[in-house]
Amino acid sequence: MPRTSSPSAHTLREHYREQQANTARLRLLHEAGQALAAREAATALDAMLGFALAFCAFDCGSVLADDNGALRVQAARGEVLPAGMRFPAQGSLAAGFKEEAGVLVRRNCISRMLLPAGAMAGVELLFPLRSAGRVLGVLQLASRRPLPVPGEADLAALSTLASMLASALPQGAARAPAPAAQSARLLTPLTPREREVLGLLPQGLTNADIALRLGIASGTVKVHVERIIHKFGLADRTQVAARAVELGFGHSGAAS
Repeated sequence: MPRTSSPSAHTLREHYREQQANTARLRLLHEAGQALAAREAATALDAMLGFALAFCAFDCGSVLADDNGALRVQAARGEVLPAGMRFPAQGSLAAGFKEEAGVLVRRNCISRMLLPAGAMAGVELLFPLRSAGRVLGVLQLASRRPLPVPGEADLAALSTLASMLASALPQGAARAPAPAAQSARLLTPLTPREREVLGLLPQGLTNADIALRLGIASGTVKVHVERIIHKFGLADRTQVAARAVELGFGHSGAAS
């Protein structure tokens, strides 16, 4: 009888790796589904973002939702713009927000989401959050290091997760800017210089960056930020940046 050759060690290793990869993809979608079923919208979004980052070994990511033509950060992990930030959909983010958009892969690029402003990403992936034929937002995943781009099957799994994220976006989650009268009342306790500092915080600038913009010392900026936090009764700089956006400050400039 003819002898049948056994699979080579290389073939067996490749088969094992593919099995492991398939298991990881199934685990990703299973964990995302569990989070979607068992958690409130905000915590589900954060958990699912964490699963996606762990899956591709990236260190930064955001879930962005449509907010009347702009984008608002619904969940954030790593050194990225914080949850609550609102800004115009421009550049690559605008491309990922179009109805015909597919997965956008960017390498060695300046990411609008990373902090500090102008930071480079070794690789950035943008997935449209599509539901019922409409794009409701963008899933952004980034690595500061130039890691390999996930393979086609892994990108497909992440695209499926993005569709699940779309279904988890809260209805009417986008918050409208504070009315003019309320904005004026909240800004009244701030000095003119504190308002200038407040207007730059949503851009993700460091104290040194703000100091350079305003022609003052970095330590002075730190004092201004601490006073703003105290006057607003907030916990930290991130909350102040989110509040600034609600008051009409953002990437396109400060409110008048």
